[in-house]
Amino acid sequence: MRIFRVPTVVCAALFFVGGAYGVQNLLENGGFETGAFDPWATYGNVQVEVVGKEADPIEGNYCLHVITHKGANFWDAGIQYRNMVFEKGKKYTLAAFLKAKKPIKINFKPELAQNPWTGYGEKQFEIGTEWKEYYVTTPVFDAEVKPAQITFHVAFDDGEFWMDAVRFFEGDYVEPEFLQPSAVKPTDKLATTWAAVKTR
Repeated sequence: MRIFRVPTVVCAALFFVGGAYGVQNLLENGGFETGAFDPWATYGNVQVEVVGKEADPIEGNYCLHVITHKGANFWDAGIQYRNMVFEKGKKYTLAAFLKAKKPIKINFKPELAQNPWTGYGEKQFEIGTEWKEYYVTTPVFDAEVKPAQITFHVAFDDGEFWMDAVRFFEGDYVEPEFLQPSAVKPTDKLATTWAAVKTR
């Protein structure tokens, strides 16, 4: 009986293609695919509605349409995901796809959900007119943060933008699965390498 030994590099490559990109999104309805806004919330002078194919979502059938108004402070209005816990010894990445009618700023802030509203990895971005993913990664938490929440501050200016495929997951940034190839094609180098191994 012949015994075939698969090189380590091939095993690693098969794992990489077979799902290493998958991360667990800790947000419910992060892509608004229920067709509704819940369990998200807003505060301040901002209007939101879940819209469909007419908005050309980056992923799935729905995305969020947002109309903003300039406040005295950029944090005077926001979109939030509440009732969270940031666990000790972990770090998290917050990522979202955004596009705007005209460039406008937004602030990403994983935060303590009570005074003094401590932020973790807080960062401002200018949203462009084409879909693009923006993200921040928190530091490793040396203590549990509870209550915690995610806030997108949107009171920088009057404007209009769309949001889709919002993710919050443990660890460093990983590209979303829908941007990754779903299978190895027969013409791929990996498939060629695997065929060569089987004939040895």
